[in-house]
Amino acid sequence: MTGQIEHNLFINSIENFYQLFKFNFVKKIYFYILLLLFITNKSLACQLLNVPIGSNVNSAVTIFEFLEGHNKDVYGDEFSAKYEDYALDYCEGSSLENSDLEVIVYNSKIAGINLINSHNENKNEIYEFVKNFISDPGSEAKNNSWTGYKNLSIGDLIITYGKTEISNEIIEYLEITNAEMFDFTLGERVMNATG
Repeated sequence: MTGQIEHNLFINSIENFYQLFKFNFVKKIYFYILLLLFITNKSLACQLLNVPIGSNVNSAVTIFEFLEGHNKDVYGDEFSAKYEDYALDYCEGSSLENSDLEVIVYNSKIAGINLINSHNENKNEIYEFVKNFISDPGSEAKNNSWTGYKNLSIGDLIITYGKTEISNEIIEYLEITNAEMFDFTLGERVMNATG
């Protein structure tokens, strides 16, 4: 009889352990799903980071509606078109209230995505954006008198954060491109465009 009781206690403890394990396993899965949704929602809220460099204008129009009127024939193979809009419209919950978005198109492909902040009274908007959504450029870059640039490249993306002084004003910027498109994002061959 004692053996039967010990056997039943052993079986009950195994069943209890199994139920506890099953409950904890379900809690972990639930936690991971919530975490995944949180991370995904943060990146989806910033749509400007969801357009791959080199992607076709037709696919980028779903996020950047102002590209709908892009006509490759106007610019040909010689020039890139630079479109501008308010950055905050494409990145909810960010610090980009006073920053401008530039999207550069070459040969019907996204060649570059830039952020520019020239409002000296609203310093470090782009710094906070870069720190929260891309990578920490370091505390020295947050200093109001700092000028220079930080290479934050990831994989084949060329990502540059910097500050430069023009006419005694600090211009803060972020440039995103890749090696294939880099040459088409600078210089006199980049023309201002309208949608």
